[in-house]
This record gives sequence, structure tokens and C-alpha cells, in this order.
Amino acid sequence: MVFEYLTVLISVVVGLALTHFLTQLVRIIHVRDRVVVSWAQLLWALALLVWIVSFWWFTFALNTVETWTFGLFLFVLGYAVFLYLLMALLFPEGEVPNQDYRAQFIRNRHWFFGTLLAFVSYDLVDYWIKAGTDSQTATIGPYALFIGPLIVMTVIALGTRNLLFHRFFAAMALVWVVAMSVITLRPLGA
Repeated sequence: MVFEYLTVLISVVVGLALTHFLTQLVRIIHVRDRVVVSWAQLLWALALLVWIVSFWWFTFALNTVETWTFGLFLFVLGYAVFLYLLMALLFPEGEVPNQDYRAQFIRNRHWFFGTLLAFVSYDLVDYWIKAGTDSQTATIGPYALFIGPLIVMTVIALGTRNLLFHRFFAAMALVWVVAMSVITLRPLGA
């Protein structure tokens, strides 16, 4: 019963991130004739969507935790908050200046990639904790292949306005997140 109670708030934050994505996607579809679409932004949104759903799926594995501390709860909640912030930073509330999502993405990249770098650091702490407690969850090879390039390319993304780089990075991030989800997520109930 404790797990169900605590995961309600986590699920709300995850739900807000999904709602934000879907609302903004529909907005872009409605005004597609009048806006400049950012493919990097949309690819990042898809990568985050997969990451959010994967996090929600993984959270079920925490139902075996017998004793929840406030610190553990805040840590898991923090993960969900980071995912929401990243999605919200991709899509601003209200109208985009000049209806140019591409320019908005480049203008906002410091906030987005700075938050992504903080989130990846948070994920490293999460991984380190899991590595000490569950050898099946912590698969070092695939994780290192995922997190290493993600950190390097995030640092580069902070400093470059090159749209080709941003599109490539967003596409690679989507591939990496999908691959990590396929490799690491276990069937529920197994």
C-alpha cells in the first residue's frame, strides 16, 4: 500500500510530462502551415517520451521495496521532475516568437542541455546506487555506451548552434534511449 500511495505523485509528474508533449504536438500540427518546425526539437521530444515511459515502466520494479524513506521517495520523484522539466523546456508555454520553433530551440538550448547534463549526472548517481544493490539492473557495458556519448554530445550541444549537429544528436539520443529501454527493461510480473 505504501508503494501505491507514494507513486501517485510520481505518476502525476510523469503524466504532466506526457500531457505537455501531447498538447504541444497537437499545437504544432494545428499551426503547421504558419510555423517553422524544429526536427531536432521533435526528435528530442520523442526521445524524452520513450525515456518517460521507460521510467514509468521501471518504477513498477520499486514495488518490492519494503521500507521507503523520505530521501528515497524524493530521489525517485526528482527523476520524474527532471523528465518533466526537459519536456517543458523543449516546448514553451504560449506562442513561440515569430512562430519559429527552430530558432526557439537554438535560443533555449543552454537551458535544455544544461538541464539534460544535470539529469544525466542524476542518472549516474541512480546507476551507481543500483550497481551496489542489483547486478541485473546495472549492466555496465550498455550503460557506458549510452551515457558516455550522451555526456560528451550534451557538452558540445551547449556550445553549438549548428542545426545539423543538433538534428544528428537528437536522432542518436532517440536511438540510444530506445536501445537502452529494450536492453534494460524487464517484463512486468517476471
